Amino acid sequence: MQSNPLTKRLDLSRFLQKRPNILLAKLLPLSIYRQYLSLLGLFYYGMNGRERKNVSQSLRYVLGHNVNRIAFQSILWKTYLGIFEHYFEKMINAHKNLYEMTGYLNDKISFSGRYWLDQTIAANKGCILVTGHYGAVEYIPLFLASNQYRPSMILRFKTNKLREALVHKSKSVDLELIDADNPNVIFQALNAIKQGRILITLCDEIHSWRPCTKNNTTLFGHNIPKDRTLDILYKRSKAPACFGILRRENSGYDFSVRPLADGNAAGSICEFSWQQLEKHVYASPEQWYQWPSFYPEFSKYMSSMECYDC
Repeated sequence: MQSNPLTKRLDLSRFLQKRPNILLAKLLPLSIYRQYLSLLGLFYYGMNGRERKNVSQSLRYVLGHNVNRIAFQSILWKTYLGIFEHYFEKMINAHKNLYEMTGYLNDKISFSGRYWLDQTIAANKGCILVTGHYGAVEYIPLFLASNQYRPSMILRFKTNKLREALVHKSKSVDLELIDADNPNVIFQALNAIKQGRILITLCDEIHSWRPCTKNNTTLFGHNIPKDRTLDILYKRSKAPACFGILRRENSGYDFSVRPLADGNAAGSICEFSWQQLEKHVYASPEQWYQWPSFYPEFSKYMSSMECYDC
């Protein structure tokens, strides 16, 4: 298990989650707050050359050299804006009042793939909903909870203030937050599924992978040891699994859910999930916000990360 992230350096997340920015998230109109956070984000990257290099290097590593310089610069600029949009979504999701946020989400989000999720819930089954650090992922738990679903989400808290705000808000709806740094995280996740809840988990936290020496998978064209965490959850829970993405659209968001496995079928949920996520990343790279850490973590993983037996 990784060390507690609350003790790490002042990265972009902690920089944008300082107390004045929390207060402004509560008070400012959304359009003004979005612009304000974007300006802060540009200032942060302007002062951190190493961080800028990480974003550019990660994009080039995944997109390859088939993208010409002008097109690459356009994608790079949109990627920065996408990263800032993510933190805008994170901050208002945590710090705007519950009534305002649920109204905003239900007005802005269309829900394609609802039928499969409804059928699973109607059968009194829990399920695993896999997603990634893509689009407006921060909104998924609250959106589901506000629509009479019972979500449980595995997540990490970068700051105590964020933890406090989300825990307080979750108490007002049927939303369970599972700390990924808790030693009992697997037990809590399995228990949530057993209770018929929707377990939301992320497949692209590379630093948290539990790699397998016996089986490989392909990630952005590179053959690497497979992460076994999702497959452990699937095999132990025997629950249906689906993949969900909350894409940003011009006038709002689209929450797309599609089945991966029925709980009995063999196969790797890790592989199935990455196949889905890759399609979205290639189609709209600016909506994935793992670029600042992807290449440093992935290259280290390839060269020296310790592998564990399956």
